[in-house]
Amino acid sequence: MFAKAVATGGRRKGKTLPDLEVVRRDVTPSVTDVADYDAVCGFALSNRLPSTYLHVLVFPLQVALMSDEAFPFPLMGSVHLENTITQHRPVLLGETLELRARAENLRPHFRGAQADLIGEVYVGGELVWEGRSTYLFRGRKVEGEVPPKGDEPDAVEGFGATWRLGGDLGRRYAKVSGDVNPIHMNPLAAKALGFPTTIVHGMWSKARMLAAIENRLPDAYEATMSFRKPLLIPSTVSFVAEGERDGGFDLALRNAKKGTEHVRGSVRPLA
Repeated sequence: MFAKAVATGGRRKGKTLPDLEVVRRDVTPSVTDVADYDAVCGFALSNRLPSTYLHVLVFPLQVALMSDEAFPFPLMGSVHLENTITQHRPVLLGETLELRARAENLRPHFRGAQADLIGEVYVGGELVWEGRSTYLFRGRKVEGEVPPKGDEPDAVEGFGATWRLGGDLGRRYAKVSGDVNPIHMNPLAAKALGFPTTIVHGMWSKARMLAAIENRLPDAYEATMSFRKPLLIPSTVSFVAEGERDGGFDLALRNAKKGTEHVRGSVRPLA
């Protein structure tokens, strides 16, 4: 699918999203695959699937959608700006899943166009998980006005955990997630697309941040992460989590030396 996306990306000229949905039924995650994912992302072994692992299951459907020639923008070169996961209840190992993916909400961005890739997971007809990934397609024009930027508070600060990230992290995460975008795996490919070297997958950062507070997460919650400056590897980062009165958290991931903000996010319990 990545090869097809590269081969057809230059021909994408449209300005509307296709009315397509990709569906995969009767999916039962492998215990071994989940354990390998847990090891790379820092989750404890459990009979509960990490909410970010469900994104890993849905991601190939989103790639299939963006690889379709009806999709107006090229997959390669797109930028993952933000991801929101809504877990309605824990999903357990052994449950049989139905996965769905579609695209919606095409709108302008000051650097191009952006759209949301939606993922859904059902168990026996029950919606148990939703994901929304916002992608930027640089240099593309669509109808509408770019909303003005509002004032944004600083991300949380304080004492937290320090993580040293090895240069092979991109390859390790690609192996357990299936996201083989070369900017995460090959320094030359990363340089060709404007990065000094390989960068961490945004969804690894989100997974690792949620894993750090895993034992304090509610059964049902919404977790939103905004991906800021690319996180180069190898590097050392600082993670901070600040608890809120409602049982949620505000989160931040920064470069440990320079203080550069890489990811900020929040977790809020569902009523």
